[in-house]
Amino acid sequence: MTANLQRLIALLRVLRSRDRRYSSVAYFFGALLSGRRGGVGPVAWLRGWPMPELHAGRGHIALGDVGLYPGVRLHCSGTGHIAIGDGSFLNRRARVFSGRKVQLGRRCMVSWQTVITDCINLDPVAAFEPVVLEDDVWIGSRAIILGGTRLGRGCVVAAGSVVQGVFPAGVVLAGKPAGVIG
Repeated sequence: MTANLQRLIALLRVLRSRDRRYSSVAYFFGALLSGRRGGVGPVAWLRGWPMPELHAGRGHIALGDVGLYPGVRLHCSGTGHIAIGDGSFLNRRARVFSGRKVQLGRRCMVSWQTVITDCINLDPVAAFEPVVLEDDVWIGSRAIILGGTRLGRGCVVAAGSVVQGVFPAGVVLAGKPAGVIG
């Protein structure tokens, strides 16, 4: 199935939804978002201002059928790559920075003022390791996800946590640095 056909199918699904007026407006404004991006889904810009910012630079941003709330910022430095799967949303003022690769799976929920970056240190010479959040991951508000992190399917990250490392599916993480609590 081609990307254009997938976009058309997603748009028809929106038009058949119960809240047609709101959905149509959100997807219309999502189409106005500037920045070089690809992906199969229409992007919904949800509920208010300031508009989300997409800065691909020499990199690439691939978005599925996602929702972006006001103030969201997606930024690729160098040849970074950001990919966000269908059904995911990023809440107000969430930030995703990529120097190499940041990938969010399907149906991920990223709460407000969260930072996801593939940078692993704060030295003047930045080092990058990929960040992968598998399907159905939930990130609480003001959490920070650092480079080299892989969260398995269904992981939950508590608000204010700082996460770095590889964690299996279905665990609950909390703390600075984050550890498994459930």
